Amino acid sequence: MQAQEKNIKGFTLLELIVVIAIIGIVSAAAYPSFNGWSKARKASGAVIKIKNLMETINAQVQRGRYAFVQVHITNDEGELSAVSKGMKPGTLSDKINNGDDEWNTTPGTRCAMDADWDEIGGATQALEVQFIRLPDVTTSFIGVATVCFAKNVRWFSGTENFVSGADAVDESMFICLRSDDQPVCDIKDDGSGEPTEVDTENLFAINWTRFGEITMDKWSPALEDWAMQ
Repeated sequence: MQAQEKNIKGFTLLELIVVIAIIGIVSAAAYPSFNGWSKARKASGAVIKIKNLMETINAQVQRGRYAFVQVHITNDEGELSAVSKGMKPGTLSDKINNGDDEWNTTPGTRCAMDADWDEIGGATQALEVQFIRLPDVTTSFIGVATVCFAKNVRWFSGTENFVSGADAVDESMFICLRSDDQPVCDIKDDGSGEPTEVDTENLFAINWTRFGEITMDKWSPALEDWAMQ
């Protein structure tokens, strides 16, 4: 008996057009959510990297590898970068015992003495110091800022954009996504640390104390306040 021919039927052109149209509609509807998620992840990822850098270098102070450390932030037109630096106990002891050393004569420059660091992230092979580059995010200033920590909290110090008012060392920095329209994060200059627009999204803050405690906050447009992460 002759086998019955199978009736094989594919998609018609009209059916393919309908399927493609449905996919396009679903993709267009989902894109804003995906785009928002992608931006939030990019911003939070950069903040976590800086937070980890600060926590790592402060852990080395507690372990005794370094007696004095610095976190050096640079923000220019193209990227934000962070470098950690360490001064070993012997180096610090020599400075303290030398009355003519700049460490003792001009305390305000302690955190800015670049040439006196034993190990620098990206410049030396020590794993305890780090160097990170973050081209997708920015902070609230263009230029340089440093903050320094030690077991002796009276050596807590800073320079340039991390020094406000009457030589008071800042204890926070702000991170947001970089764009042509937003080269820096728009933060009120009244000391409140709030954004200029309450509906600002993907704005984060890294906070620290002179004791080396590091925390991370995110601005909540719904609460119009900072929420700890």
